[in-house]
Amino acid sequence: MTIVRLSESNSKAFLERFMGFEDGVLTGIRLHLPRVPMADRTVTFDIQAMDVTANKEWRLVRVTVGGVHEYQFRSSRQYSYSVLSDGLNLECTPEQCVLDLDPGPDEWSPDQVAQQGEYSKQYAIGLWCEYEVLGGPFI
Repeated sequence: MTIVRLSESNSKAFLERFMGFEDGVLTGIRLHLPRVPMADRTVTFDIQAMDVTANKEWRLVRVTVGGVHEYQFRSSRQYSYSVLSDGLNLECTPEQCVLDLDPGPDEWSPDQVAQQGEYSKQYAIGLWCEYEVLGGPFI
């Protein structure tokens, strides 16, 4: 399995390949927070999603945000947040990577992440983002 670093130039194709992760299933979150260096802090998400390049079969996609400096993960009896009903959204620039696992159905902007409101309740913000496709089909 090949690890691919996401950037402004390839993040759109990544989202298209997995149909925006709409109705994807979050099956794992791993948080690694060493005291120093900050650049080694990571959060990794295991997400099952349909892969357009594999006849829409379900695949396990591992997405890692590195240099993570802000994050929030929610879960409650009322809302599990494990099914990504609205998919996910992401913006990768040379300065930062914003991964929003609860973008909502409306127009999205990375500026709305971490703001008060109905959406963007699950997210990670860091310096970089990468992914690998581990296998499938699942579900």
